[in-house]
Amino acid sequence: MPTVSSATRLAVLFSLLALLASPLATAQPAPDATYWIVVDATTDAPPPTDRALARRALRGTGAPVDRTLTPDAREALEQLGVEIRVESRWLGAVSASLSDRQRDAVVALPFVREVRRMGRMIQADVALAQPMLMLDYGPSAGQLALVRADEVIEAGYTGVGVRVGFLDTVFDFTHPAVSDVASDGRLLGTRDFTPGAQSSTHGLSVSSVTLGHDEGSLVGPAFGAEVLAATTEYAPTETHAEEDALVAGLEWLEANGVDVVNISLGYTTFDPGEGDYTPADLDGNTTIVTRAVDRAAARGVIVVTSAGNEGNSSWGFISAPADADSVIVVGAVDSNGTYASFSSFGPTADGRTKPDVVAQGVAVRVAQPNGGYGTSNGTSFSAPMVTGVVAPLLQADPTLTPIQMRTLLRSTASQANNPDNRLGWGIVDAFSALGAIPTAGATGPTATEWRLYPSTVRPGGQIIVESPRVSGLEIFDLTGRRVARLGAGAGRRSVEIPALPGGVYLVRPVSESPLPALRLAVVR
Repeated sequence: MPTVSSATRLAVLFSLLALLASPLATAQPAPDATYWIVVDATTDAPPPTDRALARRALRGTGAPVDRTLTPDAREALEQLGVEIRVESRWLGAVSASLSDRQRDAVVALPFVREVRRMGRMIQADVALAQPMLMLDYGPSAGQLALVRADEVIEAGYTGVGVRVGFLDTVFDFTHPAVSDVASDGRLLGTRDFTPGAQSSTHGLSVSSVTLGHDEGSLVGPAFGAEVLAATTEYAPTETHAEEDALVAGLEWLEANGVDVVNISLGYTTFDPGEGDYTPADLDGNTTIVTRAVDRAAARGVIVVTSAGNEGNSSWGFISAPADADSVIVVGAVDSNGTYASFSSFGPTADGRTKPDVVAQGVAVRVAQPNGGYGTSNGTSFSAPMVTGVVAPLLQADPTLTPIQMRTLLRSTASQANNPDNRLGWGIVDAFSALGAIPTAGATGPTATEWRLYPSTVRPGGQIIVESPRVSGLEIFDLTGRRVARLGAGAGRRSVEIPALPGGVYLVRPVSESPLPALRLAVVR
């Protein structure tokens, strides 16, 4: 007997849309439509990576189980000529393009609960260290300072050990702004879920705001993070197939142990014949991408998504999946902190205040093709700044759940006590958020007797030790094992860092009297 997943107990409905319009003459037969096929015949899927399981246990809610089609169900679909496009491990469903005849045959299968055209899905049941790291931020200084991300960097938090994922168009990890992600071995995977080549480098620009590390040109708050990148958006078109790809990409990121995901994408209106959403659909339960990001959050993934750029259009409101219950939605302000008129606003259809927070989305410094730099506008670029803030906060406290992280950002933002549907809880204050984490300053400098500049280095790099009383340094990993002992000497001196693996270390001064240990992040 096939087993039944928890997802298939949901009563689900999907709205009408036609996936593809035939480019051929009208004499050709009508193209197949794309459907989600919701089934009762599932079994336990192979487990994700150990890192993903650990994150679910640390920050997830409930006990989510991944499911896959039973062999008999898969064989029955294959015998009907069904080619599965995406199999959702979370939703108890697969998507496929079906002819009318195939659809009728699939509906008749005993294990199939629903077959509805893809488009929407409804669930019926529903006190820190003094600054230590000094960088040349170049033209990106203002966008960092607005959210006080520069102070978080200077306190030694750059996302080391945190895994950040992106869902977007095309990425380029050879660009100087982000090339060290690959050269340091922190680019853990890329995957393309789209149908073909495209020229859009939106993904490059978005990721550079988070990860940038080209001093004097562009620096992002999480330049020490590990990275996964999925191309799910196909810029030449706007179809529901891109939502399909987003579900697949998000599940791929989660299975590979991602901690935080940036989605600078939004869905409201589509190409002719596709079928549009209405503001009423933005209720937190209707669109497939909204449902998917909430499932990711239930597995402990912190999802940051742009509010949308419809603020001065006839639509106005946020776009899917920004209406999800468990995401962090980011709107846009200019460099002075003034609301950007294009930034989509709330509330959601069910009355929740959105966005959650805002960051600079006007004239944002970004990486552009061919090694260049420029500026761009949009919530697509305010969201990755907040993603870049989330990663260092997770570095400081890996136990923060998606809802706790959102609460932390809201409660320390500029209008925390008076949220509205333009700015939400206000401009992010990353340094205040870091200060609100009890453990963040536990190993930071609590006295001024000695200082170490910078606190984030590469092996072979130099740190500056300044103290009249420090005669040497001992470096410990976070298990308490001493990994190096270095000479320092009184006064201000340069000390070379040995060939340590990437990670966070504690530097304890050798001194006649007790002095606080300092945090040292080594980036490879």
